[in-house]
This record gives sequence, C-alpha cells and structure tokens, in this order.
Amino acid sequence: MPVINKAQIKRILVITLSNIGDIILTTPVIRALSKEFTGSRIDVMVGPNGKDIFDKDPRIFKLVIYDKHISIAEKRRLQLKLKKLKYDLVVDLRNTVFPLLLAPRYRTSPIQSFPKEIVHKKKRHLYRLVPLGVEDLSEKSYIHIAKEDEDYVDGLVKTDALTDPIVIVSPGARSHLKQWTVGGFAEVCDGLISECAANIVFVGTGSDKDVVLSIAGKMKNKCHNFVDKTNIRQLASLLKRSSLLITNDSAPMHLGCAVGAKVLAVFGPTDPKKSGPTSAFD
Repeated sequence: MPVINKAQIKRILVITLSNIGDIILTTPVIRALSKEFTGSRIDVMVGPNGKDIFDKDPRIFKLVIYDKHISIAEKRRLQLKLKKLKYDLVVDLRNTVFPLLLAPRYRTSPIQSFPKEIVHKKKRHLYRLVPLGVEDLSEKSYIHIAKEDEDYVDGLVKTDALTDPIVIVSPGARSHLKQWTVGGFAEVCDGLISECAANIVFVGTGSDKDVVLSIAGKMKNKCHNFVDKTNIRQLASLLKRSSLLITNDSAPMHLGCAVGAKVLAVFGPTDPKKSGPTSAFD
C-alpha cells in the first residue's frame, strides 16, 4: 500500500542541487515523478548554474531559480510566493528548510538512512522516493535537447568539417586535484589521431581555456577547440554524436552518461562508487 494518497498530488516542487554534475544525477527523480504522477504539475527549484538543464524540458511546468546568495528579505519573499502555490508534494534533494516553510500535504524526510548497497548519489536521490510509494525507479538520466540546440550543433560540426570518429575531450574540473595531466591528455589525443584517425574536440567553459591551449600546444596533430561554444543542452547534443568522451570527474562526465555516450573518466581523490560514470541505460 502506498504511504500517500497519490490522487491528491496535483502540484509537485522538486528542490534540486547547485552544481551541474550533481543536478544531472537528480534527473531520474524528475523522470520517476512525471511517470508516477501523470498529469501533475512539476516545478523545479534550481540554482542559476542549472537553469539550462531544465529550461526547455516539457516535463517542467515552472523553473524557480534560487540563488543562495540573495538577501534574507528576498528569500522570505520567495518563500511566501511559493507557499501561495499550495504544493501537494515537495521533494527536497538538498535538505533545506523550504519543505517546512511551505507546509505541503506531503514532503520527503530530511533525515533518511540508506541501505548499504545504495552507494551512488544517483541511486540515493531515487531512494528518497521509496517512502512516497513510487515504484518505477529507473536510474536512466534524462536531458531534453531542443531542436534549436540540435541545429546549432549541426552548424558547429559542419563548420569544422567533423567526421567520425569524433572524440570529445573535457580536461577541466572544479578542483585541480581532479585534473589529469596536460601531458597525459596530449599523448592520448595524439595516439587517437594517429592510430584511429579521430577528430579530437576539446570542450569546456571559459575557465578551461588555458588548460586546453596547453594541451593543444603539446600535441603534434591538429585538434578542434569548442571551449565556450556550447551551453549544457548543446554539449549534450554534441556528446550524443561522439564515439567517445574522455574526461575528468566533472559535469561533462555525468552529461555524457545521461545521453548514452561512451565515457572514459579519470578519477583522482573522489570515490567513483559514489559519483562515477553510470550508463544512461541502467
């Protein structure tokens, strides 16, 4: 027997995380909720960095952009605005005070223990739905890519005359401790070009510009630099077309998994059992 009356769930708020990679690992939760509560309105609260992940997603009725750096007065106004919406269910993946302040009919618990076999973050996010009686807990991540994003990437591919095999390389990371060496990336990229006739495409944000230039400077062969040329959805579209993604422990790693790309990830101090690459078809 379900622990909630599912017929009462008409409005759902999902409070997700801040960092892009972490947010991508929460997308199976939204998929599960949209299947379980067909016809219900799903709103998502997300930090500014995660806006592009959900911006065009037809499953999401409303995006609530929450910047934790706003003033107390602004946070109070947001709380009052959300309370007026009278959510039936708040799924909080961040353990905030919002579920208490919004007083929904149902909410996930801020204190939850996990079975020993539930280790990976994606599985833990989904496990929060178990007490709600949600039965279909598919671990498949999901990124909606709009046609305009596909068309944009078509243009990039044609402009640079990219042909298969396309190997995407993402050498950046939030911490230098998670970054593989410049020499290591250069050697592998040259090997793939020489032995496999691969088209090497570097991706990243502006903060990755220097490391990409350093790697390219050590390479003997030509590469393609797409740093700062794509948003999250466009990068997802590019990854779908690739033969392989080579990456550090980073957001593109999770994005590649979400769209079913083959992923080779280099890990440093973090535990891959908790946050490593997972298949989009788990």
